[in-house]
Amino acid sequence: MACAAMCGVAAVGLGSVAVFMDLETADRLGSVLGAMGGLAGLAVSIWALTGPRHLSVGARDGGVASGGHIGRVIVGHRNEVTPNAAAHRAPPAIGTVQASGAGSTAAAGDVDEVITGDGNRA
Repeated sequence: MACAAMCGVAAVGLGSVAVFMDLETADRLGSVLGAMGGLAGLAVSIWALTGPRHLSVGARDGGVASGGHIGRVIVGHRNEVTPNAAAHRAPPAIGTVQASGAGSTAAAGDVDEVITGDGNRA
């Protein structure tokens, strides 16, 4: 909303310069303001890409939640599993990760393997 208001004010200002002064002055002023707006947009884009990431992670009632990569989740009793190799880890996402309920799994990154239940062999 604020961006639309600023653009509207800039349009009215440039229109006033064109009417009350001359078109050449409005052209130069528009070029300078456009360059400044482009640099401001670039700065906001860089800040958004490199700025702090906010991630909320929550698990309830026997669920498993991770803010990043999950290699292997084993939930249950009497499970027999063999070791597995570590996999590539994806960067964590932005937002909310929640797992609720027995055996449920949620991750902000990749999930390699989930084993739920009793008496599994993997």
